[in-house]
Amino acid sequence: MNFDEAYKKANDALKIRNFDEAQKYFEEALREKPNDIYTINKLAMIFKEKGDFSSAMNLLKQSLQIKQEDLYTNYLLGNAYLEQGDIEKAILALENTIKIDPRDKYARNSLALAYRMNGDSDKCIETLQNALKYSPDDLYNKLSLATVRFETGQVAAAEKLCNETIAKDPKNVNALILLGRITIESGNTEKALAFFQKVHSLDPQNSEAHYYIGRIEIDRGNESVAEKHFSEALNSSTDKLSVSKNLGVIYLEKKMLGQAEAEFNRALSLMKTDPFTLTNLGKLMIFRGKYQEAVGYLKNAVSFQPDYAYAHYNLGTAYRKLKDFPNAIYHLLLSLKYEPEDVYSLNCLAKTFYDATLFENALEAYQKVITNFDKNDYYALFGLAETYEAIENKPKAIEYYRKVKINPDADKIFIDQAGKKLKELG
Repeated sequence: MNFDEAYKKANDALKIRNFDEAQKYFEEALREKPNDIYTINKLAMIFKEKGDFSSAMNLLKQSLQIKQEDLYTNYLLGNAYLEQGDIEKAILALENTIKIDPRDKYARNSLALAYRMNGDSDKCIETLQNALKYSPDDLYNKLSLATVRFETGQVAAAEKLCNETIAKDPKNVNALILLGRITIESGNTEKALAFFQKVHSLDPQNSEAHYYIGRIEIDRGNESVAEKHFSEALNSSTDKLSVSKNLGVIYLEKKMLGQAEAEFNRALSLMKTDPFTLTNLGKLMIFRGKYQEAVGYLKNAVSFQPDYAYAHYNLGTAYRKLKDFPNAIYHLLLSLKYEPEDVYSLNCLAKTFYDATLFENALEAYQKVITNFDKNDYYALFGLAETYEAIENKPKAIEYYRKVKINPDADKIFIDQAGKKLKELG
């Protein structure tokens, strides 16, 4: 079989997504013409689709050796790196693609995603804005820009972009969903509901619309209606892991611990090594007073993601409840190493020092909260008062209990306890 025949058979198989057949004929075509970039790239794309990134990368690098500035090769390479989570290399390859052709909107969109995954919102926005300069009516990039604007708190700009999208395409489901999310944030749940119901009139099985309607209903106290929509969201979603994790968090915040545990266990059955799920199961066990079980989940979480500050914070909390102060202090210090501005971890560390009778350390940690983060943090103010009382510094204890007593932001329980202490101390 000659090159043209093999290439045609491979393309025909590729059109119907018969990757094994396509691979066989593209490999045959390459034997006839070893340096054909188009064949190499298509074969690399097949390997990528089949999850064989190593073979895909080798082919793409071979293609670049033949022609360093080939547009499609650089684009494929960038996206392959992106799918593997190698964001830095993805950015370099996609930036190179845009240098070759500044008008390539697909490369710009992938590059914007790479910047977003890298936590660089400014670069992401700049890239999408440049894409729209070349293609002002590209609704996909316009909606991508609206999403990033919304996520970075630029709500008015996001809403304007959504409305521009709807004006061009009134049935754009993704724009309607984003408008619904924006409206939820503004507190107008009735208007938000109308957007999601509009989505359902266009796409009755839309998972996101079911999910957000469920969120609205559970906040209204309509738990049975919410659970029905959450169930529909799960049934119709292609990403059941994310939905279950989100539902678990919603139920956990509502203290619906049974439902939360069921969702996190479902998520864990889909990915046993997910640090987020393991951490939230640990947190749930802390709420239930099952501290040893919490430690088990949380130790697993940090074994899979050692720099996960929130897992270390909860692990420190669980150990403190078990009165294992050395381990509690160790993990709270790790939490602060990875998230130095986490006031919750710093307050918890101070409380652990207090429980361990390390009063000077407790005073230093609480004072750091007051000095560096929030001079009116009532938890730290109460902790300072409590610690000064423990070391028999009565004037200082009274001073800080008074600050709690007159703090308008303090929880009632702290105000009451401070009042009681002031009476005791005279």
